[in-house]
Amino acid sequence: MWGKLKKSKAPVEFFGIDLGIHDCEVCASCGSEFLDDETLAQIEVEVKKKKLFGLEQRVQVTKSGNSLVIRIPTELVHFTSLKYKDMVRLHPVQKNRLEIEMGL
Repeated sequence: MWGKLKKSKAPVEFFGIDLGIHDCEVCASCGSEFLDDETLAQIEVEVKKKKLFGLEQRVQVTKSGNSLVIRIPTELVHFTSLKYKDMVRLHPVQKNRLEIEMGL
């Protein structure tokens, strides 16, 4: 069951990039935020302008010796500023999720 919606403002981010504060409606019961179609279209234009659209990619795990290798696509390398021989920390977040921390 939906609660009553009230007008509000909410911060919007995409892949950790701040896209500003936007008008929205918030459900009084669950706190879910809803953006209207016009606002979503504006956000999509901004995401595409910043070249953030399509950064999420599927890659195949390969093998090198006894290790498994995950290739990082060029678009993600540019977005993260990752460089050859940079040290990163890799740790499990859940059984089916790994996280890579950079800038060590």
